[in-house]
Amino acid sequence: MTIRNASSHSPAALLWGPLLISLTACSPQGAQPVAAAKEATSAASSDDAENVRLVGYNDMQGRYALQVTTKSDAANGNWVYVGNVANPRRTEGLFNPITKKNEWNGTSILETSDPAHPKYVWHIPNEVNATSRSVSVVYDVGPEKHDYLVRSVEAADRLKFQIFDITSRDSDPSKISLVSEIVGTPVNSCGPGCGGKIIDAPKPPDGANYPEPRAHKGWWSQSSGLFYESSNEPGFRSTLIHIWDLKDPKTPKLVGRAWLPGQKNGEPGFQGQYSHHPVVDEANHRLYVGYREGSGHAASFDISNPAKPTLVWSYDTSPPGRGPHTVSPIVYNTIPGWEGDGFPRKYAFVTDELGEECGKGEKSKSYMFDITHEDHPMPVSTFFLPVGDFCKSGGNFGPHQHAETVNGELNRFDDKLAWVAYVNAGVRVVDISDPYHLREVGHYVPKTNVHAQGAQPIQLTDVDLDQRGLAYATDRSAAVCLTPEGGKVSVEGGASCVGTGLFVFEYTGKKPIAAKTTN
Repeated sequence: MTIRNASSHSPAALLWGPLLISLTACSPQGAQPVAAAKEATSAASSDDAENVRLVGYNDMQGRYALQVTTKSDAANGNWVYVGNVANPRRTEGLFNPITKKNEWNGTSILETSDPAHPKYVWHIPNEVNATSRSVSVVYDVGPEKHDYLVRSVEAADRLKFQIFDITSRDSDPSKISLVSEIVGTPVNSCGPGCGGKIIDAPKPPDGANYPEPRAHKGWWSQSSGLFYESSNEPGFRSTLIHIWDLKDPKTPKLVGRAWLPGQKNGEPGFQGQYSHHPVVDEANHRLYVGYREGSGHAASFDISNPAKPTLVWSYDTSPPGRGPHTVSPIVYNTIPGWEGDGFPRKYAFVTDELGEECGKGEKSKSYMFDITHEDHPMPVSTFFLPVGDFCKSGGNFGPHQHAETVNGELNRFDDKLAWVAYVNAGVRVVDISDPYHLREVGHYVPKTNVHAQGAQPIQLTDVDLDQRGLAYATDRSAAVCLTPEGGKVSVEGGASCVGTGLFVFEYTGKKPIAAKTTN
């Protein structure tokens, strides 16, 4: 086995106003900080923010980032884990003021008991210039009650998932240690010539509309110990879902696979479909997957038997869509204007990953599907942000992802609000209390105060929620706030540098009135 130990402001009128950083911490118990919220909202009354205030910010040593994962409880404290992507055009890693070493981007660990001042505790570097966009965490595993983190690693010469023991992150983070790696599946485990190292999977032919082999993103279940991930392997044309038993993190064991018809060599019907990443609802035995622009499918699998997932439904959104990134199930007990006994009803909230919204006029969006009858999924509404001036402000425009987890568990959207990372349009908060009429109720578009030549705007690409209802979003392109020697970048007027990093937000608007969802 190959295993080693809708806003009232028109977006066209948005202004890139001053960025506010509130120094008032939220209540540790999640109580609404009413006075602080009112004060911050008043001070931040500019066209680049509505019903959302900035609670805190950390420059994360200038490390570009993608996935955010929150995980907090009384015994372990309040933590945020961030998957870093490679900063471009670098010949060596960024300087780490904690270790006094230059380190290739890997995984950042922050303590967030005071969300106004997230504390950067540790960086787990990569061995080479790689992207580790994905991070998932479980606590109190096994008889020793250790805590573990799994991350992806994508580089030209290596594709794998690494598992770390992070139990000592609070007491002595220097003792965080690698315990195992997943570099592929057992050879011939899915038929002759099927299975093997991720790096040895076949590459797409020239001109294909799907990517080269990848070890992309994963979901580690706290309750079952199963790890669901998207990667390639010999015997399949493109990225599929693998399921691993990580109850003993030191010895990963392959359990099963999930793929759309046509992905496996020899199967008819291949349209370039490839899995982006899994969203898992184990309580209801469902796995949800978005398939990017190769085919544009959203799909669900029955994982009652995780060794043999079975396809329940799929829906092809392309053309005209670009292809879903994130697919989340939601159960409604009431819907405005509905009466009768047709409840509960089940829906899927689906968000595309942006394409060339400006160059080619593509329109990536969020969708709501009625999946009450799983043999007949039906799209019922969409949400997208008009281009406005965002194609003139630099960077990329469009949705990338919505917050699919809350405190490390599946987001059930109990408050009927969806947070969507919209890249150079910041974060958007969408009222989904009526699945047939999605509307924006808040947004925040942060602005960098570093005006270096060629500097990109802040582009928020991932957002996650904690147990207090705070949102955490990351950037992967703005100016770096640390000098090569680890000092702080100077900003005109003596202000604190705001560039790439981790942003903490709070929704301050009116909450939708809706019955609580059920499982």
